[in-house]
Amino acid sequence: MSDNQLHAQVENLLYEGRLKQAINKLSGVVGSDTDWELYTRLIEAETAYRYMLEYMQQGMPDPNREVLYCELIGRCLIINDEYRLLQQAITDKHTLFAQKRRLYRGEIATEKMRILLSENKANLNTVQMSPYPERRSAERELTQQHEQLLQEAFYRILTKTGWQAHNRKEVITLLSEKEISVADRATLLGAITLGLLQNFEPQKALILCSLSTCDETIISIRALIGLIIALTAHTKRLKYYPELIQAVETLHDTPEIMRRIGTIQIQLLRCRETQKIDRKMREEIIPAMMKNPHLRSGEKLGMDIIKELEEEGQNPEWKAWVEKDDIKDKLDEMAKWQIEGADVYMSTFSQLKRFPFFENMSNWLRPFDKSVPQIAELMPDGSVNRRTLLDAICSSRFFCNSDKYSFCFTFGQVPPEQREMLMQQIPEAAEDGPDTISKAPKEQESETLGNQYIQDLYRFFKLSRHRNEFSDPFTKSQNLLSEETLRPLMQNEETILHTFHYLVEKEYFGEAIEAGRILESKENKSGCDAQFYQKMGYCQQKECSYRTAIESYTKADILQPDSLWTMRHIAQCYRLIGDFENALHYYIAAEEIAPENLTLLLQTGECLAVLKRYDEAFARFFKVEYLDTNSQRATRAIAWCSFLTGKDEQAQRYYDRLLQQDKVRHEDYTNAAHVKWIVGNRSQAIELYKKAASMCSKEQFEQLMKQDEKVLIERGASKFELMLLRDLIE
Repeated sequence: MSDNQLHAQVENLLYEGRLKQAINKLSGVVGSDTDWELYTRLIEAETAYRYMLEYMQQGMPDPNREVLYCELIGRCLIINDEYRLLQQAITDKHTLFAQKRRLYRGEIATEKMRILLSENKANLNTVQMSPYPERRSAERELTQQHEQLLQEAFYRILTKTGWQAHNRKEVITLLSEKEISVADRATLLGAITLGLLQNFEPQKALILCSLSTCDETIISIRALIGLIIALTAHTKRLKYYPELIQAVETLHDTPEIMRRIGTIQIQLLRCRETQKIDRKMREEIIPAMMKNPHLRSGEKLGMDIIKELEEEGQNPEWKAWVEKDDIKDKLDEMAKWQIEGADVYMSTFSQLKRFPFFENMSNWLRPFDKSVPQIAELMPDGSVNRRTLLDAICSSRFFCNSDKYSFCFTFGQVPPEQREMLMQQIPEAAEDGPDTISKAPKEQESETLGNQYIQDLYRFFKLSRHRNEFSDPFTKSQNLLSEETLRPLMQNEETILHTFHYLVEKEYFGEAIEAGRILESKENKSGCDAQFYQKMGYCQQKECSYRTAIESYTKADILQPDSLWTMRHIAQCYRLIGDFENALHYYIAAEEIAPENLTLLLQTGECLAVLKRYDEAFARFFKVEYLDTNSQRATRAIAWCSFLTGKDEQAQRYYDRLLQQDKVRHEDYTNAAHVKWIVGNRSQAIELYKKAASMCSKEQFEQLMKQDEKVLIERGASKFELMLLRDLIE
């Protein structure tokens, strides 16, 4: 059995509550010669469980027995993860994680790292006060030393396993040290997140909980994002660590943190759109831009309920965005994505991640900084404090940090003379300089920094050569409301409502329904207005839950009477469950609001025809024909109703007209053939049947003929004739 198979087997046993079997399996591989500390922790867990069972057998009361049991499962889950990583370091020596773990032997050395990074920053500040010619070489030496220290600290934190409470406190002290640059501490937070995703340990998650309340926005927002992503990736484990649950619950006491969580939720959900946007950019928007010269230089009655749903879609009153085809609308589409914070540059920068800078894992999660040696080298001597194109890139809220580095390295490949000339041409590119983000209002700042960090993480897990050493958290839905253990993070009704609206807009209908039900269960129900119930009904209709959709639409109708959109959708749902009487009731009510609406007249007429109220149906079809002489749907409806009511001459006339138009369906040829067959024109009927058969699959045609058999027999055809007809058509 491979190490991965053993790991999965033990994990499943623990989740199933078969603790003894899991411990036995671990005891078979974790010995004193494997890793003494790991072996000791396993023996402690085994001993504690054995005593617990003995006490229970003796009938001794223990109110904490269940708590201890959960705790033991949690401890064994960690031991199981650590054993897998330990074996990986032995058997798969080429992974970066294994190399670094062997190098640092799982020691963080936080105090040493704190002192060295603090001293390096102080020395660099001192040197920068020296005259320029003398400081350059000293600066270069100190920045190179800084790069080595930062990388070492990152990998020490990342590869540490077996975290204890004292490790947590030491790392919190390190990441709270103001003498270390905030950019360095933000980078090191990434090591906590990656380590937590690789093997879940509550002490690491508690670090993120603690730092999420930090007064430095970039630290707080990165800690929150890391915590949410890790909890989403390891939802099943949360219940085994009560201390962590309690720490997460304390976040509810800070309104600012809860608002940020709501924003992060939308940003994480937006990641699911990245692949769609990337594909659309590659296949539609960019090709359309390249082609632009300016930039270069009821079937029988026409009842198509599916088409109706596609055409009508969401309520225009929701101000939902509709895609268009021409180039201006495609550019507007891209601009809207960008304003929303969507990741529109993934496709652009995905090929620009092959620079040596990205060989170092920590650089994927590093805030953009012009003092990074590889960036500083791109600046001509003496230009460090001058506003340049790099300032514009640094201050842009639309580019994530990773893409800013990619842009600069690509720019660095331009010959130095041309590069300097370009930089001189844009001396005031960033009006507010590189600190534009930090000068923004606090919430806008946190939203921008959060969006950039999520995009940095997304690129790491999708593009980095190290990505296969980790489980990709972005393969999960990232919907906190879908996981019962994470819903407490989304207690605020406004946050849930915002998430609900987003899910509806992006057409995640099942998840939107789930979010809507949570809102409905709230005592206040402040967001459950008419629009909310319209959207709930719309999602339920899209999920084919027509009866529940009718219930939601009816609530919307009560709260906002006389809404044409609501009435039509209630009628649609009644049609879809075959209740044409109720559908007709709502269509007629809708007609009173919009008597000249042609589609509505047709829908009402179609319901009347199904109910065999043909005179009323004809009145509406002829009205549509009068108001729109090119209406194929009216022609089709009149033709079929004429056939049903024995007006064969009229039916032939309308089918002849229909077959001369564009977009003729195979059903039209079949229906026209029916009329010819009934009036005795068999040769023409067979020609039309053959034409219909050639336009669809054999199964479709046979199904259509079977559906119409009852009508044809009612009109005088014999079952025997229809049986022979099939052979004539073939």
